[in-house]
Amino acid sequence: MYKRILVKVGTSLLTDEKGLKKEFLNSFITQLSNLHNKNKEIVIVSSGAIGSGIGKLGMKKRPFDLAEKQAIASVGQITLMKEYEILFNKNNITIGQILIEHDDVKNKIKKTNIVNTLNKLLEWKVIPVINENDTVATEEIKFGDNDTLAGIVANLLNVDLVIILTSVDGIFDKNPNKFKDAKLLEKIEDIDDAIKKIKADGKTLLGTGGMITKLEIARKLNYIGIPVVIANGNKEKVIEQIVSGEKEGTLIKEKDVKIEGKKKWIFMSLKTKGIIKIDDGAIDAILKKGKSLLAVGVVDVTGNFSFGDAVEVVDKNGNKIGKGVVNYNYNDLKNIKGKKNIEIEKIMGTNFYQEVIHRDNLFLYK
Repeated sequence: MYKRILVKVGTSLLTDEKGLKKEFLNSFITQLSNLHNKNKEIVIVSSGAIGSGIGKLGMKKRPFDLAEKQAIASVGQITLMKEYEILFNKNNITIGQILIEHDDVKNKIKKTNIVNTLNKLLEWKVIPVINENDTVATEEIKFGDNDTLAGIVANLLNVDLVIILTSVDGIFDKNPNKFKDAKLLEKIEDIDDAIKKIKADGKTLLGTGGMITKLEIARKLNYIGIPVVIANGNKEKVIEQIVSGEKEGTLIKEKDVKIEGKKKWIFMSLKTKGIIKIDDGAIDAILKKGKSLLAVGVVDVTGNFSFGDAVEVVDKNGNKIGKGVVNYNYNDLKNIKGKKNIEIEKIMGTNFYQEVIHRDNLFLYK
């Protein structure tokens, strides 16, 4: 049913205040080893470097500043990978470590190198273990959390299934820790509608993702045709049961879509730096006529973006139309919004572009 499977495992499952949870790791790696031995291609996105480092160093305080987090991660990453290697070796499986920061997937050459490396590892029957490069990542180049990283890697590798393991049973209609009548949603067909209705506040003690982030990543993967299961990693053989088609956690169904690689990359991999609000005429031209976005249709601009950054395109009510790479920086676009090209050319001179966002650089939600 599924051949290439990405499994994301979070900090709260892997670690506690004492460090790594050996019992969980044993179960986790045994399940992945069993799937690997059935010729499944397994990719792991693993958090836990900082949590592991806290335990290794015997620290108890939190939060830490950036320099402390980076230093802790450098200790914890070694501890975490050593444990992965020992346990996979028991099953005669080789692993490879991949540390990524956001600039690596934004840069086309680096992105291609990452994809080539990961595909070669899978060809060699090696399981890649991927984490954010916490020891050097700053806020500017961070993914934000490993749920986001998992979504980006899933897109780059065009996986068949993403499994996000958490400490709860799946997606509920409201926070089950706060409401006794919270109901588990076993399947979500319309993720946009679900997100509007679900009350998903709250984060785990050591984690940074939270259920809202998981839903947002599931929404993005839904748009590019990749199914996602969010499930409780503490349940016995939960990964194997999901892969075999049994009901576990929440399945977010994929859309039946075909999107070219460049637009998927823009949508999944590039950080959104601003918002462009457009009028009804521009919406009609983009959605019905396949046109590019011109400045004459721009109503308002917010954010702090430069030429080549990604921005969200929304209607007058803030509903998302698409996400694209912009040909103007914030100040220039603010200055030329609503104007026709003949006027813009006089204002911008040699820096004039006919399109604010070319249609080839615009991912559309609809």
